[in-house]
Amino acid sequence: MSLYVIAKIDEEEYAINIEKVQTIEKVMPITRVPQTESHVKGVINLRGEIIPVISLRAKLGLPEKKYDEDTRIVVLKAYDMLVGMIVDNANEVVDIAEEDIDNLVFNEASDEFGKFVSKVGKIKDKVFLILDLKKLLDVRV
Repeated sequence: MSLYVIAKIDEEEYAINIEKVQTIEKVMPITRVPQTESHVKGVINLRGEIIPVISLRAKLGLPEKKYDEDTRIVVLKAYDMLVGMIVDNANEVVDIAEEDIDNLVFNEASDEFGKFVSKVGKIKDKVFLILDLKKLLDVRV
């Protein structure tokens, strides 16, 4: 069994391995950084640590929406770096059995979305898209 934090964008539910989640924060002031990609929203100062913040919506090619009381920044510690990821909501943790996780196959040349989701987890009648953080964060290891 593996624990995942569920991050929502609209009605889609994305799963992030809980081992990679450092903290989940309410939206705070974000300092814009000039000449960065459109999905990079800037940096935050979280307890003295400067952390870059990306929009999961923008990264997935979805339209931005105004932040509200449910919007969260999921701070990830992955590949020796901290990164904040803005999501519509993140307040659920689920336990997905290994046998209920399947690989997905996308045509990466034509499917922008498929570049960042590599697996799907199932619990009863719910399906969770498991984010591939290595691809999402564009890590070259």
